[in-house]
Amino acid sequence: MTETNRRIVDRYCNEILSDGDFANADEILAPDFVIHGLQTLRGRERFLDVQSTVIREAFPDLRFDVEDAFGDENDVAVRGTTRGTHEGPYLGIEPTGNRVAVESVMLCRVLDGRVAEVWPQMDSLAWFQQLEAVPQMDWQVDGTAPE
Repeated sequence: MTETNRRIVDRYCNEILSDGDFANADEILAPDFVIHGLQTLRGRERFLDVQSTVIREAFPDLRFDVEDAFGDENDVAVRGTTRGTHEGPYLGIEPTGNRVAVESVMLCRVLDGRVAEVWPQMDSLAWFQQLEAVPQMDWQVDGTAPE
């Protein structure tokens, strides 16, 4: 992975995801940026709209803390922790005030000095359990591992 690509992915993680600061988004994200996932979002403006409303209203202190990064010429894989406090409605779940934290990974494709595509993955089951939308399994409650 090039140092330039690592820096732009760091900016994506720090400025966009962690700080919610979109002032330099045109330097960080390609105009035709795509984030793949449960609902694929196409276009930088659409992504920023969802980040500034759905995500930031539900988790105003949302952070993605990078713990490791590696990659090749155009791809940077990042492993970290996504965390925040559930203070607003989120996907039909009323605010719980719960502090949530889950392990996450992202594969970021960098083209022409900007992040062009992201494939994020996180432990969604743990996320929704921490939001009290999904009950914990018995073995999680009593501390016994499943056989």
